[in-house]
Amino acid sequence: MKQFNQDNMKSISDYINNFYEDNPFTKHLGVDIVSIDKGNVCVSLTIKHEHTNVYGIAHGGVIMSLCDMAMGAACLSVGKKVVTLDFNINILKSIDMEDVAIVKGMIIHSGRSTVVAECEVFNKDNKLCAKARGTFFVIGRLASE
Repeated sequence: MKQFNQDNMKSISDYINNFYEDNPFTKHLGVDIVSIDKGNVCVSLTIKHEHTNVYGIAHGGVIMSLCDMAMGAACLSVGKKVVTLDFNINILKSIDMEDVAIVKGMIIHSGRSTVVAECEVFNKDNKLCAKARGTFFVIGRLASE
């Protein structure tokens, strides 16, 4: 199999979009991919009632899932298939129902067997709501058809 050309972001962007279209959990949440660049991915989610906790704000598990998805997609953007090894998050500000969570994932280390990524979560007013960092284990490389 031929490896993806890392300079050909269209092929990788198509792959990531299809990957998340086929991901049942991502599809269930209603996550939108905003942008894909090599090592950087932005996703968003409009917070609906089903994403909230008893207080009417985005559930922490939803915010964590968005971060995991954005960092995982950032790993895919550098041609690496990964699974999450370790993850931490600091939720700094709540996100209300009907607000939009905008999550920016970025690679900070891309090794042969692990990748370390970070992400930031903003609301539609561009207020920082959370920061996360994850370590991902590389299980393979993207290959074109």
